[in-house]
Amino acid sequence: MDVTSTQITYDISAYAQLDEQLRIKPELYLDRYFRKHEEAESTDAETKDEVIPREWQYVRMAPNKLCVIGLASSHPLLDPELRKHIGDVIKVEFADNVKNSVIKGKRKKQSLRLMPSTKLCTIHTSDGKEYVVRAAVKGVLMEWNARLETDPTLVSRCPEQGFVAIIKPSTDDNQKIFSDCVPAI
Repeated sequence: MDVTSTQITYDISAYAQLDEQLRIKPELYLDRYFRKHEEAESTDAETKDEVIPREWQYVRMAPNKLCVIGLASSHPLLDPELRKHIGDVIKVEFADNVKNSVIKGKRKKQSLRLMPSTKLCTIHTSDGKEYVVRAAVKGVLMEWNARLETDPTLVSRCPEQGFVAIIKPSTDDNQKIFSDCVPAI
């Protein structure tokens, strides 16, 4: 079968509509290329009985298996109605071990090793509420979002840029990576 040049188009303007949609709603790109899971409740590894509610976090896995951790759309800080009662984000305080971790080199061998229950940061609101964000997956810290220290409202104002951390899972097995997570709906 011969394919004529009239059947195939390389005209970039044909993709302008998609580009405009991505500019208006960037999460379309994330939904298209990243697998999304949300953290499920689980017990604290240290006390074995305290339940940690972590359903307000997402884990987005890129095709290269890196996981982006952030606030899920169900989080109270992303709900305008609930934010009236809990206040605005005034501070994002990263854990000392996260801030002091050495993240350098090609394979990041000296980077901080994380368990799903490892605390990454605490988000403080103007009404005194605190929300702890945990790693959610076992792996190595690749990056933490230092922009949140200077612009803490980014976490609720623009969740795509207000991610908390990027983690390289310790395994390639998706079932093990997402053992504490549920697929996002």
